[in-house]
Amino acid sequence: MRAHRLRFIRLLLILTCVGIGACLLSGCGDAVSGRVLVVLDAGHGGRDPGAVCDGVKEADVNLAITERVAALIEADDRLDVKMTRTLDISMSLENRIAIANHADVALYLSVQSNACDYPDATGVVTLVSDTLDTGAASWQFAEVLQDTVTGATGARDRGVLAQDLYLHRAEMPAALIEVGFLTNDGERTQLTDPDYQQTIAQGIYDGIITYLEYADPSFVDR
Repeated sequence: MRAHRLRFIRLLLILTCVGIGACLLSGCGDAVSGRVLVVLDAGHGGRDPGAVCDGVKEADVNLAITERVAALIEADDRLDVKMTRTLDISMSLENRIAIANHADVALYLSVQSNACDYPDATGVVTLVSDTLDTGAASWQFAEVLQDTVTGATGARDRGVLAQDLYLHRAEMPAALIEVGFLTNDGERTQLTDPDYQQTIAQGIYDGIITYLEYADPSFVDR
């Protein structure tokens, strides 16, 4: 809980001092409707199933959760959503980012599942490009997501980490969230459960809304 509070306080201080709010959402989304556009990327797909554990393909789990997030966004008349894929198809990392860069997008989020050689490993981690300073908008978006998803699910909080990621090509705040470990029997069972998928999706949606509200206070009144 202390880690959650510290991250959230740090976020508020940075957003207040840097004043990124109005410029973040200005020109993002549909100019007629005024809706803010979010791009969701279900990681892997097609020839690249991601991790495969006990017959469960990561690509399928990622898509199932991402579709649930998209449904929550579609129900919010302040937002629009675009998914990089809605089917089990192959797509390069470059094309995923290009979809976002070629539109007026406020946020980019890739939803993925984790795997490792240690079956006891569990928890949620959110990643950002290691080309960014910790004060960057992507870091703040990631920290909010990490808080809301771990808060919603009760999963182990593995924090926000910087890695050498394709996200450095994104022209808007971008993050990648790993929602659990398919290599852990317990988390794999959870990640394939529709109710738990919906809990994750709600946590992600709450993170998106929380970030947008603090990035631009006028978003609250839309």
